[in-house]
Amino acid sequence: MENKKHMQGLGSARIDKRSYLFLCGEEDLAHGTFTVRESEDGINFTALTQNAKVVNINGPADEFDQCGFLSASKDGKMYYLTYQICDEERLSVARSRNLIDWEKVTDVEGIKGNGKIVSDYWYAGRNVMFTGGDAIRAHVSSDMQRWTRAKKDLIAINLNEFQMELFVLDVQIVDDGVFVMYAAKTNERCVIQYKIYGALFEYGDPTKMIWCSQEPIYETQNTKNNCSTLFGAVVFDEYFISYWMNDAGEMFLLRHFYHHKEDEIARENIADESVTQETNRPFLVLERVESNPILEPQHFCAWESKATYNPTAFEHDGVIHIIYRAEGHDMISVLGYAATTDGVTIEDRLPYCIYRRIIKPANTNFPRVPYTSGGNNYGGCEDPRAVLIDGVVYITYTAFDGWGSVRVALTSIDLEDLKNKIWSWKKTVLISPPGEMNKNWVIFPEKIDGKFAIMHSFYPKILIDYFDDLDELDGSKRFIKSNNTRPIDPTRTWDSWFRGVGPAPLRTEDGWLVFYHAMNCKNPDRYKVGALLLDINDPTKVLYRSSAPILEPQETYENDGHKWGVVYCCGAVIKDEQVLVYYGGSDKFVCVATAPLREFLDDLKRTGEVKMHTKH
Repeated sequence: MENKKHMQGLGSARIDKRSYLFLCGEEDLAHGTFTVRESEDGINFTALTQNAKVVNINGPADEFDQCGFLSASKDGKMYYLTYQICDEERLSVARSRNLIDWEKVTDVEGIKGNGKIVSDYWYAGRNVMFTGGDAIRAHVSSDMQRWTRAKKDLIAINLNEFQMELFVLDVQIVDDGVFVMYAAKTNERCVIQYKIYGALFEYGDPTKMIWCSQEPIYETQNTKNNCSTLFGAVVFDEYFISYWMNDAGEMFLLRHFYHHKEDEIARENIADESVTQETNRPFLVLERVESNPILEPQHFCAWESKATYNPTAFEHDGVIHIIYRAEGHDMISVLGYAATTDGVTIEDRLPYCIYRRIIKPANTNFPRVPYTSGGNNYGGCEDPRAVLIDGVVYITYTAFDGWGSVRVALTSIDLEDLKNKIWSWKKTVLISPPGEMNKNWVIFPEKIDGKFAIMHSFYPKILIDYFDDLDELDGSKRFIKSNNTRPIDPTRTWDSWFRGVGPAPLRTEDGWLVFYHAMNCKNPDRYKVGALLLDINDPTKVLYRSSAPILEPQETYENDGHKWGVVYCCGAVIKDEQVLVYYGGSDKFVCVATAPLREFLDDLKRTGEVKMHTKH
């Protein structure tokens, strides 16, 4: 979320099925207070108070901008707050009846890390607190003031091998015992990385471990690049949510789905072993078909002798219709046609192009836009996106006139004409404004609230325009005003430079599935593909976004064409519970990659991110 008040994340907690965030803003610094926000789902937060304060009757109050990993717990009718004083080996405990007015109870000396008191739980008549630092440890107390450390470390690290610190993120009582979620933060050669783990302890003896995850439930890559800092997490039944801040002052959250394996390691003590074992946990990916590329240039066809790539696709009555971009000796982009019933084997391919755009010189009153695409320097129709709505196939594409004008065009054809190879296209109109460079606009494959919907921007925010009839866009008076600035997002790594939406969205039971193109701004020569889910009723709302690319240029045919390092998808269909993504490889070939739809969606929800939504 945008952090207009420059809030600093201090910590989080989950008590009685409600989640809390503890924040510190500019006003808090001036008054020695902190802000508390609450939520039922851990995602949508409302302000509980902006003036929570800890009173210390025995000395000066703590400055909360110097504190970290605040966590709250409940013991009967009393709440208890634990917080770590940065750069000091002490952990403080405060109590409150309303989560707002706090009284400091004690400073626990000698604890190098943060702590979390287990809510409404007692072991041998005493409260229990798990702490971090150079090990995960358990402490007990009968009065919340004097804490005694258990004799053995529960989870320890090899400090000679890693510069590491452990943080207790959350502790919850579950059916099987006491579940502890913790993070390991490493700083090796100025590269900061977070790995999140889980451990389960016996309900009757919280110092006895039942199992511990050997591999991270979640891990960051290179935090040095995106400068993100973990400041809290809360555990739910089927997932957990972690809370982060970046150097730009923005807060965001990640929702992670996890599972407990019965074959996880079961042991009482792993103090002599490191918890930083590398993981090869698979991420959601698309699998290339063995027969790639499924379409290649045909040297005996002048119109597609140089390149066939960037295909769109739609399915009807068991047939997948593929419309692809092609270039021949004249290096002008046109559209070709092919069809398949299994999604891979091409069974019908026309020897002539089905659509050619008549190119006119750009109006010299508008500024020239420097632009090249693939091997095309002479213009034409590029990168089509097709949808079938009410018996009509609508296509948007990039109209390039060869002199610098790059606009979005719209045309259509009746489905029956297309099936009968009668290429009676409706008059093409340019729907983006003259003098502006726009690409990658897609039409939703069904009407939303009875209206046609065109998505014309995804970043910095999703922009969608709605129309009763697409004839409203006549190409002369009414245009869609968009935002195609595509700024770099420094909070992200592999997709820090968003390039555009790929195929038209696919409707699924979990939301609109959208594939998009992006690249790392520090490695801008490699196009990669990501995925996201949009809310089915409000597609401007992002539900999940893949935290890693699902397809990236690795194969020869994705690197040895007209432009190396490119996978560029314009078409996707769902057929027989499989999602098939059609893409161009290195601006020369037509390829396809697939994934089981249900598994793909589950993986996207399990490993994807969700932006934090707040209500003021």
